[in-house]
Amino acid sequence: MKRTIIIITVLAINCGLAFSQTIFDALKIAETDINGTARYTSMAGAFGALGGDPSAIKDNPAGLGVYRKSELSATGDILMQTSASTWNTQKASDNLYNVGTNNFTLVFASPTWRSESQLNGLLSSNFSFSYNKLKNFNRNINIRGKESGSSMTDYFAQFTTGLTENDLRQVDDYEPFDNGKVPWMSILAYDSFLMYESSESNIVWGSLLGKDEKVTPSYSLSEQGKVDEYSLAWSGNFSNKVFLGASLNFQSIYYKSVSQYNEVFEKGGNMNLVNNLTMKGAGFNFNIGAIVIPVDFIRLGLSLHTPMTYTLSSSNNFKVNYDTEKIGYLNSPYGNTDFKIQSPLQMNVSTAFIIERKGLISAEYVLTNYNGMKLSDIEGNSQDYEEDNTDMNNMFNNARTIKIGGEYKVSDNLSLRAGFANTSSKTRTDATKNMFPSTIRTDTEYFLHNSTNYFTGGIGYRESGWYIDFGVMRRINNEDYMAYNSSILSENLALTPANVITKNNNLVLTFGLRF
Repeated sequence: MKRTIIIITVLAINCGLAFSQTIFDALKIAETDINGTARYTSMAGAFGALGGDPSAIKDNPAGLGVYRKSELSATGDILMQTSASTWNTQKASDNLYNVGTNNFTLVFASPTWRSESQLNGLLSSNFSFSYNKLKNFNRNINIRGKESGSSMTDYFAQFTTGLTENDLRQVDDYEPFDNGKVPWMSILAYDSFLMYESSESNIVWGSLLGKDEKVTPSYSLSEQGKVDEYSLAWSGNFSNKVFLGASLNFQSIYYKSVSQYNEVFEKGGNMNLVNNLTMKGAGFNFNIGAIVIPVDFIRLGLSLHTPMTYTLSSSNNFKVNYDTEKIGYLNSPYGNTDFKIQSPLQMNVSTAFIIERKGLISAEYVLTNYNGMKLSDIEGNSQDYEEDNTDMNNMFNNARTIKIGGEYKVSDNLSLRAGFANTSSKTRTDATKNMFPSTIRTDTEYFLHNSTNYFTGGIGYRESGWYIDFGVMRRINNEDYMAYNSSILSENLALTPANVITKNNNLVLTFGLRF
């Protein structure tokens, strides 16, 4: 019979002894999304060769040069989200509702000609200040599985192999959480009686579970936060044929997640692991772009987004409730780490066809080299991140996004719009989350991106001095969830991934004034 003991361990220390971020943190921060004004949203963001829209400036700053009048605009957004998961045929779901602001832009159109007859040279020099919510992290996920022969306790035991009990046991003059060579996962498993030392000679650890004992797993995730961008842009109109632009961009990031992983043991007992993670920081970059009009009905666009170096800080801790050899719970200290992420280089190529001033069709191709991202310490040194950077190069893809949008003018004032976009897989099918011996992280889960589809539509009404647009977007994100990297375990303990489909339904409203 199990002895019932309540064990409380709360360590009020600030731990910066080990590097805590993972390559999937870098991907989460750096990956882009389609977000913006109602017109931009309703045409799936296919504005690289068009310009003339506040959100088009963030993709291609040359689009600012298309403006003939100054403009002030603001955009609000309502998000209705559902997530559905399937894990070994077991289904689960969750939902979320959120209201926010997507965009605020002030455009100053500044003609440079001295007479109406001037048609060559620099015809206008336009400036803008804009705020864009580039990404909304808010999401709730619920995943439930059926009985499985693979357990996180097996993963903990394998990960701990090579460490002795003295490395993990707290004594008066030794605190394992302070030891930069001891992973917090191993301390968690040892103090929670989730594993035992099975061979003193080879220092091998084994799961507390009996041979062939199964577990019933479940997982939930709550994410919050966003990426905000503040931009100053300039663009020049040269002879109404060539538009050149550049922007200086400052991004601020806030991300918070609370995840819970639970296992119920077949022969009695359970474990519940709660992980808290917060990341925040900022970075700068430059965007440059061009739009060329070779003939009246064709526009060609090209832009380049230079890599942004984010300076970030992360904070994480865990709490585990366990019913194993004993019953109790354990709280970890907070681990704090400062680091830098170099985001991917991004290139946008686009074209648009104007149809007798009654409509248009636009297409855009976006290439993002996620496998070119880099992690480094706060000083910019990457020596301690060589394995992480190698993993990103080997496990992430050069993802492409294809956007197609159209607009038709029902009258001089009323327009109808629609669009579609697809983003290819950002991660390779064999990508894994490798936890290194110095890690202070215990959130072993990771998501493999399969694809993202966007279905969009909208309507707009315009007068000479103002306009109002309404857009809808349905975003379907397809991912595979892995509770931990079971590739380090024996073949019979391989973990089956869960498929997660997240559907975002956005209602977007933009109001603008022209002067």
